[in-house]
Amino acid sequence: MAFADTTDFFPAAMLALRWASPTGDYERIPEFITRQCIKWEATVSHPWVAELCEMAEKENLPVMEGQVIPNFDLPMSNGDTLAIHNLLGSRLTLLDIWAAWCGPCRVENRQVLSPLWSQWQDKGLQIIGYSIDSDRDYWLNAVAKDQAVWPQSSHLLGDDTPFMEALRITTIPANFILDEKGKVIAKNLHGEELTSFINEYLSK
Repeated sequence: MAFADTTDFFPAAMLALRWASPTGDYERIPEFITRQCIKWEATVSHPWVAELCEMAEKENLPVMEGQVIPNFDLPMSNGDTLAIHNLLGSRLTLLDIWAAWCGPCRVENRQVLSPLWSQWQDKGLQIIGYSIDSDRDYWLNAVAKDQAVWPQSSHLLGDDTPFMEALRITTIPANFILDEKGKVIAKNLHGEELTSFINEYLSK
């Protein structure tokens, strides 16, 4: 991706773009596809550019950095329905998309999110968990076992959920890090990278 962003040789950039995702799935790197469209549309007339820019249309890509997260109504685990913007933290919000059957999600709940919540919940951090489970008992049992005590929500429709459609994503684990106004400032950070980002941001 770094090569494609810096080279002036169009064919090589297109080859690098294919290497970035041999399957042609750019869900995890939509900002890269957008940058490439803007870069080559201004200088190159070629059918590949038209195809690239079609992929880069916003309705074809997940919510990106710099955009405001859709103010979607979420059914909460306690029976309430709340809009995302009413759940935002005073400084930072982590919107975490997970499922009880997702092994990496469960590990992150216990080893990353729970410690971050304990450290920063009273200092401006909010975590919103959204599960793509379909079984309420299975979901809430996972919440309890992982001590994922931050606000949790789910439509209980599996991965065929309107919220995933609104975010334009299909794979988990996924997350969006939002500022106090709901603007996406980072996304899909995990493990030590997520911990470092939140610690540094909230330590300012």
